[in-house]
Order: sequence, then C-alpha cells, then structure tokens
Amino acid sequence: MTEVRTICLTVFLAVCAVLDFCFRKLPFSLLLTGVFLGTVLEVLECGMGPALFGNLMPGILLLLICLALPEQIGRGDGWMLMAVGALGGWAKGVLVLEGGLLFLFPVAFFWAVIRKRRRQELPFAPFMMAAWLCSLTMF
Repeated sequence: MTEVRTICLTVFLAVCAVLDFCFRKLPFSLLLTGVFLGTVLEVLECGMGPALFGNLMPGILLLLICLALPEQIGRGDGWMLMAVGALGGWAKGVLVLEGGLLFLFPVAFFWAVIRKRRRQELPFAPFMMAAWLCSLTMF
C-alpha cells in the first residue's frame, strides 16, 4: 500500500471517528467520497480488475448484516468499511473490522454488565481508528 493511500485512510478514519464520537452520525457524502477516492486510487495503481470489487466486500457484507440487524449496527459503519476496503484493500478492511470489534468488546461488556446500561449506543468508528493505528505500528 502506498504512502498516499495510507495517509488518505488515516485522515478518513480520523474524521469519521471524531464525527461518530461527537454526533453518532456519519455524513453520507464523506463516506461516498472515501469509497470514490479509494476506487480511483486503486484504478490508477492497479487498473480495473476483480480486486476492485473484492476490496469492497467487507463493507458490503457488513451492510447485509445491517439489513438483518437494523437496530444493532448502523449502515454508516458498513459504508465506512467499504471506504476502508477501497482505500486499503480487502485485507486491511477485514483487519480494521476485526480489530475494531476486539477493541469494542471490552467497552460494550463494561457498559452492559458492570454499568447495566443495556441500551447504550457506542460509536464504532473510534474503535476502527484504534485498530488501524495498531495495524500501522505492527505491520
């Protein structure tokens, strides 16, 4: 992954994390811009190919899960993951999703069991950002 894509992905996730934490909503224009920018960079670097669609698969699968669990997962998370996949590739998309879930679990457990706040909505973008920053230091 080139430095331009790494910088774009880091800035994109940072903006999403701040907006999701503060407002619990992500603007669709921002998410669409991330998907578009990642797709353009992929075409410029590698050309048209099956990887172009494959990069979007983690986000598409999360969007399908959003349809099955409409009150549990927001569609913005799926679109954000599509942008992560477009900017970083499908492997980074899966890594950020799994890492985000690993970071989210202890916080959700704390809120649900210890604080007994079962209806607490937690933003997912900051946890995805944390996973991305950890992946930058590890790989």
